[in-house]
Amino acid sequence: MCDAVRALRHTDYAGAVELIVVVDGSTDGTADALAAIDCPFPVKIIEQGNGGAASARNRGAAAAANDILLFLDDDMIADRSLLKEHARSHSEGAAAVIGDTPIHSASPDGFLPQSVARWIASTSVKSPLSPFDVFSGQLSVRRSVFEDLGGFDTKFTNEARFGNEDADLGARLLAHHDVRHNPAAISRQMYLVTPRQFMARARQAVGADLHFVRKHPDLARQLFERKGYGRPRTRLIYRPLARIPLLPELIAAVAVGVADVTLKTPLRSSRMVARFFSGARALAYWSELRRRAWLPFSSRPLVLCYHAIEDQSGDPVLAPYGVPPAAFSAQLDSLVTRGFTFVTPSQFAAYLQSGAPLPRRPVLLTFDDGYADLLDAARTILLPRRIEGLVFAVTGSAANDWDQSYGARPKVLLTAEERRELRSLGVETGSHSRSHREMSLLSAAELADEADGSRRDLSDHGFQPRFFAYPFGARDERAKAAVKKAGYAAAFATSSRRVRPDDDPFDVPRVMIYATDRGWRFRLKVAAPRLFARLAWLREGLRNRIQKLGKRRGDS
Repeated sequence: MCDAVRALRHTDYAGAVELIVVVDGSTDGTADALAAIDCPFPVKIIEQGNGGAASARNRGAAAAANDILLFLDDDMIADRSLLKEHARSHSEGAAAVIGDTPIHSASPDGFLPQSVARWIASTSVKSPLSPFDVFSGQLSVRRSVFEDLGGFDTKFTNEARFGNEDADLGARLLAHHDVRHNPAAISRQMYLVTPRQFMARARQAVGADLHFVRKHPDLARQLFERKGYGRPRTRLIYRPLARIPLLPELIAAVAVGVADVTLKTPLRSSRMVARFFSGARALAYWSELRRRAWLPFSSRPLVLCYHAIEDQSGDPVLAPYGVPPAAFSAQLDSLVTRGFTFVTPSQFAAYLQSGAPLPRRPVLLTFDDGYADLLDAARTILLPRRIEGLVFAVTGSAANDWDQSYGARPKVLLTAEERRELRSLGVETGSHSRSHREMSLLSAAELADEADGSRRDLSDHGFQPRFFAYPFGARDERAKAAVKKAGYAAAFATSSRRVRPDDDPFDVPRVMIYATDRGWRFRLKVAAPRLFARLAWLREGLRNRIQKLGKRRGDS
């Protein structure tokens, strides 16, 4: 860090400069050493507990006074023209600027810095920029833009995660702002990472990658392809070896040991050792991804359809549709125990729109009708488990009018304010029409009112619904066309099977969960929904035959 500060003393930039150094968890006297460096511009040193890179950058940005923020890692040695080049790009209209970061020639000799240098050379920035080109080790951004975006996401950098806070900021920057690459803005990385640290980061990167995928599911395939998912070596070697228990950990330990010894010998630059170490690190990454239930990728998600999360056993009509909270909790825990992974509505949308990869045994939770009891379930059951979902609201009613006509008891629906709270808890709102009528029985004008009208109702309260669910699951080509024309991204029906990649996005199948789906019935239904439906059909047919036979004998 001290070398990085000393290099900045020689900048040839003539404008106003302030230097803010955030010492993140260091207890080795770094702050005192920095204070002793004489600089030609104001220097502020901030010490904090170890909060990670994202936290440190946010802390420094909050203390800055100037209009342009330039972030530099503590191992970046700035060229004299670095500040001038960033300032030039901003004067030409850029909202954010990235430069080049070659390895410093004074980095310790050995295969690790050389391997990183080759990787940097092989990943040159191309136009148009992608989020993965945005490297916060040397990034400048207008203060107003940084503040509007909310800064770096601190969840990317903690003890269990490493990386992607820059790609996340890059995705948000590129969505709305002019981000430019200036190859003349150069800082050189003094690479001092040990083999043990570098190997450990492979597993920490998985946690950061999965957090990134959850936030930006449309970029999931691009992220994993950049990691080498589709390369022959990954398909034929790393992914098969990742299935063998303890083998990746053993190979990683051997690779670190070999590297530590090699770096002390004339073979410190051995390409053979570099390849072995790189392979061991890749294996560590893919095995950790597998342990986190993301290998193999899935293209057959399961969508579950619930109604009330409440005991409705006393209701003459709704009894089958109420799953008590305790049973609902047990079902969710059963899914986790059996290797299912809950996906978010955004991940599901990316899957439908672009075939984005999903984790092993993916499942999406949906809730029809929008009963008020869902709010408490979201607070006490879904949120603690970090499960997101979709609720489909009937926008033209405050209660279940459509059920009461059949003798059901009144049930209150979620208000707009309650739906907003649900959104903060991770449950997205979609449309279930305006009046809960069977859309296949409606005229063209009525279809438009149910689809587009309900979308406008939600929009008036601050929601932008992406999904529609057909009341009673009833749909035909006219209904699907009306929903598509209204601007929804997808629509859900009901069918006892998983989703397939070639399914019509406006006829997405869901598996209904009833109050009687307990124990083995629930386990079989989610594991093999088509088999469960077939067995239920056979059982019902057998019951009818027995009843008819009994009736004939009684008549005789």
